Amino acid sequence: MLSLRAIDTDDVVATSIQHHPVFARSKASALDALIGGQPLSQALIPTIKAIESVWLECRCVLMKINQDGFTLSPVASSDLPTTFLSALKHIIIDADSGSCGAAVYERRPHFASNVSVHPNWQPLQHLIAEHNIHSCCSYPVVLSDSSVFGSLALYSESVIEPTQQERERLAQVTQLIADIIERANQIHSLRTENRQLQESHSDSTKQLTEANLLLRKALEQRNEVRNQLIEMENMAALGTMMSSLTHEINTPVGVAITAISHLSEMLQQSSQALQNDTLTRSNLIRTFNETSEAADIIERNLFRATELIKTFKQLSIDQHSQDARPLNMTDYIDEVLLSLKPRLKHARHLFCIDVDPDLAFVSNPGAISQLLINLIMNSASHAFEPHQRGRIIIKSRRKGKYVVIEYKDNGKGMTDNTIENLYRPFFTLAKDKGGSGLGMHICYNLAVKVLRGSIDCQSSPGRGVHFTIQFPV
Repeated sequence: MLSLRAIDTDDVVATSIQHHPVFARSKASALDALIGGQPLSQALIPTIKAIESVWLECRCVLMKINQDGFTLSPVASSDLPTTFLSALKHIIIDADSGSCGAAVYERRPHFASNVSVHPNWQPLQHLIAEHNIHSCCSYPVVLSDSSVFGSLALYSESVIEPTQQERERLAQVTQLIADIIERANQIHSLRTENRQLQESHSDSTKQLTEANLLLRKALEQRNEVRNQLIEMENMAALGTMMSSLTHEINTPVGVAITAISHLSEMLQQSSQALQNDTLTRSNLIRTFNETSEAADIIERNLFRATELIKTFKQLSIDQHSQDARPLNMTDYIDEVLLSLKPRLKHARHLFCIDVDPDLAFVSNPGAISQLLINLIMNSASHAFEPHQRGRIIIKSRRKGKYVVIEYKDNGKGMTDNTIENLYRPFFTLAKDKGGSGLGMHICYNLAVKVLRGSIDCQSSPGRGVHFTIQFPV
């Protein structure tokens, strides 16, 4: 009969296997090993030894169904000989195949109290003789999903027949093994999911990093394009100033050249009269008077040309400089309008300037001129119908420590959606006319970042626009 270890017999009989100290410790040890990363074959060894410590003269082995689904092979054992374990590899799952193959095939325990005469063991007689095996009992290891993992086999060197109570204890031990295998599968699934999550997180992080790099590159390219467009607008403004300078300077220079030609002609006539002894006192006096008048004309017109050059030079410097300097608001608005004269000469818009002639302060004139130029050109380009003569009003006053500029036109006005997107870069309703969408974006940056103030727009369709710019001085 199958022998129980004398010292543990009463405890094993009276106590459920699951709660017996020997098996409880072995189960805890197995779970710790699994959590620590050991394979199932190593983690189950303490439980295999616990079984062998309770059932004397028995050696235990856990068999597992191979991937082919038709054979079994050993997966865990304590000290069975390697030759014996090798012989157990690829045992066919069949009702006539030893005890393990039959137990798995029939999904019920299989007992062979005397293997030397049992028909299932006839093909394995060489194992019986070589390893002194007389008895074998095998229990199928069935998991909670009703799938069969393999079998738990006990081999004995004596002829035994387990009692009903012992069979129940063996069934409990098999269930303990099944529980450990289930936990091993859960741990493996958790590790697999965790690894997949880490790989997914790593892939997501990599993709996010690549996306961020692409986004950063796109933003850099966009900023570069925006800066280039802003520089192009500045250069276009400078070109407009040069055109205005050429246009305005033509008159005083032309007058001065005409006066010089007249003066040269008079001097030539006086010189000829002197050589012919026909120069009279009255002729000489007239020559002196006309010479004085011509010199005065030349001086006044060259002075005017010099002032124009200084004005346009200062405007050009202001547009490319962030330095603050004193300025008179009335004079400066006049200079800005003068610089825009060639671009506005066909529009014939009416400008109403309402500014105190004594309004002077220290600020950034380049930002102010660019603000006014962009607002005026926006009105000229978008506010009025072709050949319509519009009215543009520019007011400015001091309000405490601030200067307030009000800009109005009586043009088409803007919708709420346009106002909401007005300061966004590259927002334009005139792409077909070459609009860059940067004019009002530049205005916002100049008012807020350069002048450290604010800009507000009020408008509705058909009611024109009303900009209020306020900045400290």
